[in-house]
Amino acid sequence: MTARRRTHLVLLFALPCVLHAQDPQFSQFYAASQYLNPALTGNTFQDRVALNYRLQWPGVQPGFETYSFAYDHNFAGAHSGLGGFVLRDKAGTYGLSFTTIAMGYSYEARLNRRQAIRFGIRPGYTMRSVAPDGYIFADQVIRDMAPTSLEASMVPNTSYLDIAAGGLYYCERFWAGASFNHINRPNTSLMVDGDAVVPMRTTVHAGYKLPMDGHKLIRSRTKLTLAAHYKAQGEWDQLDLGGYIEHDRISGGLWYRGLPIVKAYEKGYGNSEAMILMAGYETEKQLRITYSYDITISKLTMRSAGAHELSLIYEWPRRAKARRHRVVPCPKF
Repeated sequence: MTARRRTHLVLLFALPCVLHAQDPQFSQFYAASQYLNPALTGNTFQDRVALNYRLQWPGVQPGFETYSFAYDHNFAGAHSGLGGFVLRDKAGTYGLSFTTIAMGYSYEARLNRRQAIRFGIRPGYTMRSVAPDGYIFADQVIRDMAPTSLEASMVPNTSYLDIAAGGLYYCERFWAGASFNHINRPNTSLMVDGDAVVPMRTTVHAGYKLPMDGHKLIRSRTKLTLAAHYKAQGEWDQLDLGGYIEHDRISGGLWYRGLPIVKAYEKGYGNSEAMILMAGYETEKQLRITYSYDITISKLTMRSAGAHELSLIYEWPRRAKARRHRVVPCPKF
């Protein structure tokens, strides 16, 4: 599959079931800034609240659902940011889900008035669960589809510590960063004495912003933002590439997801997943509302019904006595 995750259930006569999964992803990756990179924690003038919702592949009922709620604060005097988020993800029919509660801290070091580097760390606690009643084991088939299994090795839930860290460089128009997730390689197995170490997820993201109306960037009413987001986990990797235009309070953009030339998972497989359409609006109360839709272009085709994503972000405005240094000029979606 060309999905954000691939979930496999292997049921053999003498072997326990094994579940492998990749992390959920957001097409509006900068709208989930703390999830993207701990170094972006508190990259605001004051406070920020963010809500994210993603429904992937609703045509393959019930699809994959991901929810996120985040809050962070910028301590300007301490050159630091502090925040946290709760992320809930449910995959497929049989109740395979997890909830992550994480807290992040970042520190900013100024190189000069217009350039800075940031570092961040994010410890988290994840609770993963599954509904065993949804699966049919081999011993049930052997015993003429017995209603219960004799397998006692599957547990309904597990929990573990999860650590991430990241760094970021930025100036007035350009930024580039990287984050490393599951640094401690936690065991996520739902089997008694099982071993399912989650592979580390590495992300690299960069962007460039420029004015489109001939004014300086800080005074421009029409801006173009170009950005890229590469992520790799185990044998899986993917690239988001695109941009969007902001004009006053309205924004719209187009993104491509895939690695069509660099990598193919099998012969004849183009490794293109989706084209992403995005539209956003910022109210007079500084609430940003952004919707995006993933148009599936992989072999899965539009039978999957693509993916819907919605983000709501509110940032407190700059204080009158706020420092003159600027926050990271990342996209606003």
